[in-house]
Amino acid sequence: MKKLILLLSTILITGLSYSQSKNNVKYVRLNASSPEAQADLEAMNVAFKKMREMDCSNGIAWYYQGAMHNIPKEINGKNVLCPEYQTSADKLWAWGDCTHNGTQNAKLHFLLWHRMYIWYLEKIVRELSGKADFALPYWNYGQNNTMPSLLSNKETSLYEQARYSVLNEGKPIPADNVEQIELALNELKTNPTFTGDAGFSRSLEGSPHGYMHDLIGGSYANPSETFFNEIYQLNDYSGLMANVPSAGFDPVFWLHHSMVDRIWESWDVTAYGQRPTLAELEANPWVYEFIQPDGSHITYTMKELYDVVFNLDYSYDNLLYTSEPAVLATNESMAKSKIAFQDPKTKVIWEQKVGKTLGDDVFKHKIVNTLSKSTNKVLKSSANAYIVLNLDVVVYKEPKDYYTVYLRYPGKEDQYVGTMTFFGVAHDHGTGENHTIGENGVKLNYSYYVSDDLLDSDKNFEVIIKKKGGGDVKVTLEKISMTTIN
Repeated sequence: MKKLILLLSTILITGLSYSQSKNNVKYVRLNASSPEAQADLEAMNVAFKKMREMDCSNGIAWYYQGAMHNIPKEINGKNVLCPEYQTSADKLWAWGDCTHNGTQNAKLHFLLWHRMYIWYLEKIVRELSGKADFALPYWNYGQNNTMPSLLSNKETSLYEQARYSVLNEGKPIPADNVEQIELALNELKTNPTFTGDAGFSRSLEGSPHGYMHDLIGGSYANPSETFFNEIYQLNDYSGLMANVPSAGFDPVFWLHHSMVDRIWESWDVTAYGQRPTLAELEANPWVYEFIQPDGSHITYTMKELYDVVFNLDYSYDNLLYTSEPAVLATNESMAKSKIAFQDPKTKVIWEQKVGKTLGDDVFKHKIVNTLSKSTNKVLKSSANAYIVLNLDVVVYKEPKDYYTVYLRYPGKEDQYVGTMTFFGVAHDHGTGENHTIGENGVKLNYSYYVSDDLLDSDKNFEVIIKKKGGGDVKVTLEKISMTTIN
């Protein structure tokens, strides 16, 4: 069984280039904290300065590109950044296309859509900066925990004041937050499927993706720290990155999503890596509309999208989960021969109603003998048993906290299985802006692949949930269940 070891000691960046396994690579994305990446960051600075000076109706303008991810349904007062947009009735072509709406289709396309989105921004920066070999750097948080200095420099076009002040002051991410990033990255490594609520894509979307959005946007900082959010045009608000409708306007968004894409690529070329099929995407389509560097529009079919997403013209200077070229080549071949569950059959091993609010104290739920035996029986029934821990919760506002989830066996170190984050809840479920919540609240499900966290034991174990952060929004745990997927 997997032991809980922090990423600092188990996942070392090796410097391995894997471009030899790609046939059409022209560009290399670099660690934004490295000396080699500074020229690319300077190119972004040049390009974003030009983009910020463009009219917001220009497809390659800073405002237009940010709005393609999402935009508030209504701007507070006259929109000083974009007079053409006041409410959602004024949306321009391809605005608000991102995959943050809570549907199953959106969940399937999260990684693919964002890969295409930042790929087109990369092309635009290449053109506007004049740097022909520009590739979008990634912020390697978890190892390089100070935000790249060009983004915290007030004199650059990459600066944004509505960010966690610690980052804008050039200080590193606090140690407790770094630990959560490392835990999430390490847990993702051995997830054996792309799709599903407990699959790699959904898990990555929660953490570190959503976790970093809220961290950068200040949601996990001192609750009294608020900002002027220039996209909403509201005072005493959370930062740009903490809100889906304003996230794409912060230049750090692009470095963050380059890192998210790197995490995906790192997993994809391992033996665990899987991909959705084209048929699955066609059965659950999404809109893929982008702006080319010359300002023209381009729309993709699912077939065209699939061909681009899995035939990249860029590589990363190194990956998270690889160690030797020979292993990489073998694993890439193995990974491509596997696909995620296309017709999953879920069977409930056990479930228990809870109905308790998760408070500041550590929450403990004991899995008693009968249920632990049932779990272990399934674990031992197959070497490839896919067991999932499910937590059903209810919220009435978007929490500014996060919760870490562990399994605890007597006399053993707690096994981290995942983090409950809430980035996008208000947007996905209509709990923010001018929306109200029904009397039953918003029901959320968090699912975690735990086959490699369970011990081969019939002994009682516990589900441990630890609240982190200083927010006061109540989160109610309605039900815990354990399921298996075939």
